[in-house]
Amino acid sequence: NTLRICDPAVGSGHFLVSCLNELIAIKSELKILCDDKGERLPIYIALENDELLIENENGEEFNYLPTVERTHSVQKALFHEKQNLIENCLFAVDINPNSVKICRLRLWIELLKNAYYNQNKELQTLPNIDINIKCGNSLISRFGLEDELKTAFKSKKNKYSLQDYKNAVQEYKQTNDKKRKRQIQIIIDTIKTAFKTDLDNKFKKKIAKARGEYALMQQEVANLKAFGLNVPRAKTASLKTKKNKLQLAENAKKDILTNAMYQNAFEWRFEFPEVLDEQGNFTGFDVVIGNPPYVQLQSLGEIATHYKQAGYKTFARTGDIYALFYELGNTVLKNQGLLCFITGSAWLRANYGKVLRSYFIENTTLIELIDLSDCNIFDSATVLTNILLFEKTKRDFKTKALRLTKKDENKLLYLKSYFDKNHIEIANFSENSWVISSKKKYLIKQKVEEQGVKIKDWDISINYGIKTGFNEAFIIDEKKKDKLIKQDAKNAEIIKPLLRGRDIGKYTTNFQNLWLINIHNGIKDKNIKPIDIKNYPTIKSHLDRYSTKLSKRYDKGDTFYNLRNCAYLDEFEKPKIIYPNMTKFLPFFLDKKQFYTNQKAFIITGKHLEYLVAFLNSRLFKFCFEENFPELQGNTRELNKVIFNEIPIKTPTDEQEVPFIQKVDEILKLKKQNLEADTSKLESEIDTLVYKLYDLTEEEIGIIEGN
Repeated sequence: NTLRICDPAVGSGHFLVSCLNELIAIKSELKILCDDKGERLPIYIALENDELLIENENGEEFNYLPTVERTHSVQKALFHEKQNLIENCLFAVDINPNSVKICRLRLWIELLKNAYYNQNKELQTLPNIDINIKCGNSLISRFGLEDELKTAFKSKKNKYSLQDYKNAVQEYKQTNDKKRKRQIQIIIDTIKTAFKTDLDNKFKKKIAKARGEYALMQQEVANLKAFGLNVPRAKTASLKTKKNKLQLAENAKKDILTNAMYQNAFEWRFEFPEVLDEQGNFTGFDVVIGNPPYVQLQSLGEIATHYKQAGYKTFARTGDIYALFYELGNTVLKNQGLLCFITGSAWLRANYGKVLRSYFIENTTLIELIDLSDCNIFDSATVLTNILLFEKTKRDFKTKALRLTKKDENKLLYLKSYFDKNHIEIANFSENSWVISSKKKYLIKQKVEEQGVKIKDWDISINYGIKTGFNEAFIIDEKKKDKLIKQDAKNAEIIKPLLRGRDIGKYTTNFQNLWLINIHNGIKDKNIKPIDIKNYPTIKSHLDRYSTKLSKRYDKGDTFYNLRNCAYLDEFEKPKIIYPNMTKFLPFFLDKKQFYTNQKAFIITGKHLEYLVAFLNSRLFKFCFEENFPELQGNTRELNKVIFNEIPIKTPTDEQEVPFIQKVDEILKLKKQNLEADTSKLESEIDTLVYKLYDLTEEEIGIIEGN
């Protein structure tokens, strides 16, 4: 009965109704459902689709008969048990007033199901259940949870105590006298006004102090000038600082008291006195639950700016509003309280979810995480979802995690037992993508990762392609390239074949006869001299046509004719692996023709390139690591360098590496002769070599290949 549960975006109240019935069922299971004489109720209660199923001890469905004392005492007890839970345990907020009304109505109807006839043979009057279901923007508050109530209750304008406030709230819930309700509401509003006035005084004190310091410094400067003395720079700077400080204080007061962002502000600090201690300190809720809205922050316009100004650590302009609700939920929890939300799951892997992932790592203990993937959870929403349970504390803990896909939808009917048997345990999450696999996949991936060395520790370099700053000038087609070389054969020295990310295939390329004019600043550290445009007059003439736009580039070096600075320009002339930065297919190509690339591709240079390209194109790599990369729209993956560097790959011995080199060279030879050449047999043989290298069993190989 002292449990405090809150839904900060309650909507129509389905979760609160579910909680109410769940709590009744738990009381029944614990055998603590009693009548007003303290005797245990002779009933059995179970839950089905969030509805209470009540049976007598003989197994028959319970039926309330007002004239039968046994059923009357049960009905009356259930009514008051529900009433007690609704009034003292369930709390909610929603920005939509209609949703608030519906939520109140649903709880009222749930109570009505157990209404009983009193001694006067009249249906027992239903209590007020509106005070715990509030309307407001739960994400915005003028005042912090740490602000004190003590001084507000000592205010001259306020003749009430904190206990008076609590008593008034309690009486409001219980009385059905409309006149008394209005009187109590006046008491509650008076106390709230006193609290707001007291906080307003804090701003007044802050402003008065800043104004005094500024006036004092003004006087010092005026005195110096009156005596014809020079005003030291330090004094002038201090005067300016104090003026700014005063302006900031005045703006802060004006902003917090009049800004439009606070029109629907919800004041957690005093709206729910049930979560205040005897001194008026905010203690927080035991449980926060919910299904907060799925809305991209960037679609909210100015409101999103308000949320940013509110100081949310989880704010990301391209992110979703539910991230802020996670943070809010954690804020209003008591220490070691629990939060459980169902939300969209894009934050698990998307780049914008990094701030939310970091917040969880730094501020919570993740208990359970279920990635519901593409399962149909809501009739009216197709968004991918997850369920997350965390505790407001920070301790070492292995998170129990599970992923369900479309084919597993039937498991939702018995999710609890399935989760208990099939979850995996993850010891440490990083800021990068959070990947949850099936138990079998997880064990294979774990086996592969344990044998590997992270790519960042290999003797290789990963760099993105050339950023020209203005492609139209520096990237030319075949016709233009031929014309420039015909005009001056020397031009061929600085015109390089160019691949884009979209041109990369598995072991091959679809070269579109695009070329890069490679005029550059040189690299001092590598004794690579800059290209002198005067030596290439026809190319100079070509670039002069774009001089205005080229001049505006911020990173052009000594002259606007140059490409943007690139400290690894020489790497493009070396053998290298090229792969796109965004892709559905994860293709990798080993280039020995000195292709350059644009910024939509990455290059890998260094040692073991044949082996690396073989592994990266293998089934095992895709099976284990595809989901490490953030998922964009249309099942596209972003192969960003930060995540790529963290992938562990097994280092082969010289003897083990030989067959990989042979087979890759054979594939490249066939592709060179014919881009459409069928190399599937060789690729399958490489897969077999990879499986053998990692000592995988037949069963594990079957799982990887979908058998």
